[in-house]
Amino acid sequence: MSDPPGYPREWEADVLLSDGALARLRPIRPDDAELLVQFYDRVSPESKYLRFFAPYPRLSERDVRRFTQLDYVDRVAFIVVSGGRMIGVGRYERLEDDRAEVAFLVEDAHQGRGVAQLLLEHLAEAARERGITGFTADVLPENRRMAQVFADAGYKVTRGIEDGVLSVDFPILPTDTSVGVMERREHRAEGASMQRLLTPRQVVIVGPGRRAQGLANSLLEAGFRGRTTAISTDDVPVNGVTTARSLATVERGIDLVVSAVPVEELGALVIDAAHKGAHGIVVLSGSAVGPQDNRTVINLARAYGIRAVGPDALGLINTDPEVALNASPGPMPRNGAVGVFCQSAAIGVGLLATAVRQHLGLSSFISTGDVADVTANDVMQFWEDDEATTVCMLSLDRIGNPRKFSRIVRRLARRKPVLVFSPGQARRTGYSTERGGSNQAPSAAVDALFRQSGVMVVHRRELMFDIAQILARQPLPNGPRVRVITNSSSLSHQLTRSVDRSGLLAAGPVVVTEATDPLERVAQLARTAMQDDSCDSVLCALVGVFAEEPDETRWALSQLAAESTKPLVACFLDFTEPDRSEEGPDAMGTLPILGGPVDAVDALAAASAYAHWRERDAGAVPLLERIDPQAGQRLVNRVLSRDPEGRRLTDEEAAELLDAYGIALVPRQPVFSLDEAVAAAERFGWNVVLKATAPAFRGRPDLASVFRHLDDRAELGQAWSNLCVLVRETGEPGVGLDELLHRAQPVVQPMAPAGVALTVGSVEDDAFGPIVSLGLEGIASELLGDVVYRVPPLTDADARAMVRDLRAAETLFGRNGGPQADVEAIQELLHRLAELADDLPQLSRVTLSPCIAAPHGVAVLGADVRVAPSSTQRDPMARSLG
Repeated sequence: MSDPPGYPREWEADVLLSDGALARLRPIRPDDAELLVQFYDRVSPESKYLRFFAPYPRLSERDVRRFTQLDYVDRVAFIVVSGGRMIGVGRYERLEDDRAEVAFLVEDAHQGRGVAQLLLEHLAEAARERGITGFTADVLPENRRMAQVFADAGYKVTRGIEDGVLSVDFPILPTDTSVGVMERREHRAEGASMQRLLTPRQVVIVGPGRRAQGLANSLLEAGFRGRTTAISTDDVPVNGVTTARSLATVERGIDLVVSAVPVEELGALVIDAAHKGAHGIVVLSGSAVGPQDNRTVINLARAYGIRAVGPDALGLINTDPEVALNASPGPMPRNGAVGVFCQSAAIGVGLLATAVRQHLGLSSFISTGDVADVTANDVMQFWEDDEATTVCMLSLDRIGNPRKFSRIVRRLARRKPVLVFSPGQARRTGYSTERGGSNQAPSAAVDALFRQSGVMVVHRRELMFDIAQILARQPLPNGPRVRVITNSSSLSHQLTRSVDRSGLLAAGPVVVTEATDPLERVAQLARTAMQDDSCDSVLCALVGVFAEEPDETRWALSQLAAESTKPLVACFLDFTEPDRSEEGPDAMGTLPILGGPVDAVDALAAASAYAHWRERDAGAVPLLERIDPQAGQRLVNRVLSRDPEGRRLTDEEAAELLDAYGIALVPRQPVFSLDEAVAAAERFGWNVVLKATAPAFRGRPDLASVFRHLDDRAELGQAWSNLCVLVRETGEPGVGLDELLHRAQPVVQPMAPAGVALTVGSVEDDAFGPIVSLGLEGIASELLGDVVYRVPPLTDADARAMVRDLRAAETLFGRNGGPQADVEAIQELLHRLAELADDLPQLSRVTLSPCIAAPHGVAVLGADVRVAPSSTQRDPMARSLG
């Protein structure tokens, strides 16, 4: 089917209605004529009257042509399709003064499901692209529902009544309120969709008999409260549950289909499930799955309005006793407070097995496959409001919509602890084809921006479970002080060093040395530590060389942990395996028993850092003076109009751009002869620097190519001669001096005050957007990785932390009695660069180097600014799945 002229396929979107149901929103097409007529026939006479202000029982052929044949510029309409039927339509028509009249019609049976709100969001997004700045609508006063749609949109609405008709007028430029409204609706819809997947009333298993039997057993052993039906595709009988020949013969409504059939058979299964009204389908791992198979499953499911988990998924688990769902081939874990999300089945097996082995109680377990319709974003939206989940654990193979993920996880972390396994290593599905981005920020930068959002970034999955045990079973620590109690002096010494290394504080370690009953003494000391205000958490590490039975000590500590107001953690180093089978909330289930004492220290450090992040003042984004975003955008537009593919800005252009954001570049003059150098020095008033700026020279640790404090022609002449010798020595044989000098890129520049040389930068990551960095110039940053990262908007707390998180931060605070750098000026420079990068997505990379942080101010001596074509808007202002 060919698209009509001008049809904007990029406006098509899969959306969730307010009850979590999946639908398709897209521009209307001429071939939707019959779909429109059928839809209109189902609409009640009252709704038609409210739309057209008069009885309008049927659409004429002329009406149908007018409503379906559009130019997609001045006349635009969207429809919402669910289950192959149109359930709503919204349109705008351009008026004068870049405004447009907007109208909606929603089928009566689907009113109250958020259809009109979705249509308004997407119409406003399309209208903004077409240069329209505001909407107007005429509404009958009795049409309260439609009037409320406009009022609830988050825009500033003005109203007036003329001839008995309510006239509504509002601008459609995004505001903080309208974006917030959109995000709250998105949150509710995606959470509701996950709730429906995890609480089915009837599950149908489809697959070969042996696999179907295994899945049926999983549901039976879990005690699933709903109805289970199995369909054997190879006539091998399935026992213990109701059976059927096909989906069409299943009695009553189907909520969830669990599939173990080959991928090539999924098409018919998805269609049959949709016709039976199923909300979701779980496609379990079991055969080789390629990228095209993933896309086929997603496209089929979304085309028929079904949420899809998989392929290559391990399935869904909900341990709520009122549901007891185990739609997976894995074992049912204990009921608890930890939610676990992963993608591929291979990772899911390891995570679920570890949870079961450690008797860690889970609230839910979701393994969706590598590329799936259901994403981590959906799951986090659900967890945020799920009272059963108090700790959130994610292991990601890829991040599908990183900016949305970052936004949701930052909000979630404010309410609940979030652990993410090494997000910097996950594959990032970027938006380079849409936004024109071409960069990938380093893994360390991605991990840092998650930490900025309050996420506990973990690089070992075993450590994730140790942290989860503490967070799920114990209160958060009130500070960093750890009391270590052990019966081994050597272990005490090792743990004290581990505490110091982790950033915690050792609060008086205690070694039990009594010869009689030292294990009982440990419990007494732990109780005393719990009442001691000089420590914030307690770690008991006990060694049993001769396999003394420590059960009494375990029991005493677990009783203490059940009533503790600070974290109590235990490690038992012996040759016995504790029996945790009877653990529960009233027994030893409250005591985190970790495998190794050093891991316990790292887990306590993570919990302490999270508690500090949640309690600290998040700061505020400062209001900066001397900011002119329009001037910056005009310069970027001018450059890209001349060079559509983008390029590096000239020194003059870079200085102009930075000046628009209050960043002053120390002037510099490229020179290629002694006479040019002298002329530049005289113009600057002497006390200048001559230096080679090419990377091969700038990065030399001996700074042999930099000549400072040149005050007259003689000094400059000697420096020029020395620079020429250096250029010849490092250049290729047979290349002339003039060519070598051009390669070295020598400049003359006024002398900056003495200070610490820094590199401040920003990179536009093609998935996350701008990421700002700070490091010392040279080897510390380039080879040793001493660089800190944050993502805009940058609060004053973020900027302070950036300076202090450098491993070499001591050099900025008067190391060895030296002068202290102007830290406030460094932070202001970070704020200005962050605002510049956040305002202009076309800045693919900005590097300010060197920046000399002196006792008074920061001198920016060089700037490398590169622009690339990109959308001026990073995030869509209308909801869609992803």
